[in-house]
Amino acid sequence: MPDVSVIIPHFSQKALLALCLESLERQTLARARYEIIVGDNMTPGGVDDLKAQFPRVVFVEARERGAAHARNAALAAAKGAFIAFTDADCVAAPDWLETGLAGLKDADLCGGRIEVTSADDARLSPVEAFERVFAFRQRDYIERKRFAATANLFARRQAAEAIGPFTNGLSEDVDWCRRGAALGLRLAFNDRSIVLHPARRDWSELVRKWDRIILERWTGFATETPLRRPLWLFLAAATAASALPHLVRVAFSPKLVRLRDRAAAAGVLARIRFWRAARMTALLRG
Repeated sequence: MPDVSVIIPHFSQKALLALCLESLERQTLARARYEIIVGDNMTPGGVDDLKAQFPRVVFVEARERGAAHARNAALAAAKGAFIAFTDADCVAAPDWLETGLAGLKDADLCGGRIEVTSADDARLSPVEAFERVFAFRQRDYIERKRFAATANLFARRQAAEAIGPFTNGLSEDVDWCRRGAALGLRLAFNDRSIVLHPARRDWSELVRKWDRIILERWTGFATETPLRRPLWLFLAAATAASALPHLVRVAFSPKLVRLRDRAAAAGVLARIRFWRAARMTALLRG
């Protein structure tokens, strides 16, 4: 039986998934100690070429669309005593599994570091510069918001079983980890366990991400309280107002070197915060 099962949801990212699987096949942990399971969301044209390229990887079908369904399908096939979650567009550091398992020594759930990468560090697009500063702040997610992004998350099997399946239509990593916290499970941050995640390159990619997140948050927002609408409107206003204090993060972030990149990131910051506020307000109008 493997020590750890690696769970990867996938839909139509075959080139990126191949890079992910290559990094997982080169782990410092002995290959016999882990299994890799891909939950495929019925990718058009199938994944037979990937099955041939990676014969030791298990592929399972998830017929219902959504990353939560894909994770649940892969999780149902897992045999490991520990579970490691990552995404199809991530590349794992060679010691990712080894250091990730070490992080569970004193925790039930453990989120690792997610480093944002770009195609050309010398020529960052404005959105890439913004993502360098604000995307995947895993330590902040864990220590302040009580969840870890599933791009880099480890769990004891007993903890995963106690929490249950991921919920589609919500911010599934937030929902899943907070359900664990409600059970008294301990979530920790592990700075040594690292995956690389590509930055979104342009405005359309950034908007698609936030449109999905806003809809998931709206779906999960409290529905039984008469204060739902004014509370949501307050959050929309706070989102717009948050652009100003976050300019300080852009100004002093060590993740950006050039002044032009800081200016570009600041412009995207203001634009996306006001876009998010407008999108949230639009939901109130139906």
